[in-house]
Amino acid sequence: MSSQAARGLGDPARLRILEVLAHKPMTAEEIAKALAGSGLKKATTTVRHHLDRLKRAGLIETARMVEVRGAVMKYYSATMKAYGCNAPADLDTKAARTISDTSVKMAKVLNGIYGDKRFAAIAEKEGKCKEFLAAEIMNAALARAIEVTRP
Repeated sequence: MSSQAARGLGDPARLRILEVLAHKPMTAEEIAKALAGSGLKKATTTVRHHLDRLKRAGLIETARMVEVRGAVMKYYSATMKAYGCNAPADLDTKAARTISDTSVKMAKVLNGIYGDKRFAAIAEKEGKCKEFLAAEIMNAALARAIEVTRP
């Protein structure tokens, strides 16, 4: 996650907005109602302010715009998923074997990424360190995998 994205999550309401938008695109008014339903009462103008911050951070985007009685209604969707749960502090101990097995599999995937000609072209064009770019690719791939395998 970029530092700008992290700053975009600097308010608990913004994290909750991301969680709400993970399910479907919504308008600012719909988001305000969803927040109120979970105990976070925010005025629609305040929600719009949070949406602006999240959009500048690259965490949400305008999914579509619909004209309603001469006004334009914007629907927003998340560009990333936010999960409101915490792993146990001793996860590395509790899941040591799983972590070890998974790291071996991930090393193979990472070597595949490094060997991919498309990756090399992107890394050269972007001028970013290969490790960071590979991690971003793996993060995006993991997010997609979670989405399609989530119970």
